[in-house]
Amino acid sequence: MTGPAGYGATPARSRLFVALRFPPRVREGIARATDALRALEGVRPVPVEQLHLTLRFIGETERSREAPLARAIAAAAADLPRFDLRLRAAGVFPSLRRARVIWVGVEDASALIDLHGSVEAAVVRAGIAPEPRPFRSHVTVGRIRRPPAPLGLADAIARVRFETTVAVHEVSLMRSKLLPRGARHAEVASCPLAGTGA
Repeated sequence: MTGPAGYGATPARSRLFVALRFPPRVREGIARATDALRALEGVRPVPVEQLHLTLRFIGETERSREAPLARAIAAAAADLPRFDLRLRAAGVFPSLRRARVIWVGVEDASALIDLHGSVEAAVVRAGIAPEPRPFRSHVTVGRIRRPPAPLGLADAIARVRFETTVAVHEVSLMRSKLLPRGARHAEVASCPLAGTGA
């Protein structure tokens, strides 16, 4: 039971992450290229409109932290140039035998590593604990709820033929709300990179 505001009330909280969002043509291209993977029995596909690249998962935090986080991320982004990102191929984490996440890959890009490092530093400056895990750039296209891996997974991965270039010109602070049918995402703030027009 929740008391009156200011007395026994639970502070509003958000489930946050920092991401690169893609234009519709890229999201639709990813979905088409991975249709066979996303349709396998036991796979929960990520909705097409939510396909993105996570730079930093922040997790549950007080809603009052959203504005300071957005300011810190915007300041970090403004110091870095726009760049192109190459998406290609598909794979799984952690392995084919114990697959839990199906992804589209990202070619090594020093600009992406620099952006991730700046975002991580900004998030920590805003009062969030450092991320202990290494950054593994990828676009999640589906999740496997439980082992064993779906039949045909390896063949479906081998058949993926996907390659495209994305112009990266902003970083987004995102809010994720967990619902029975999956997460629903909403942008909290858009943070342009250097040289991006207002």
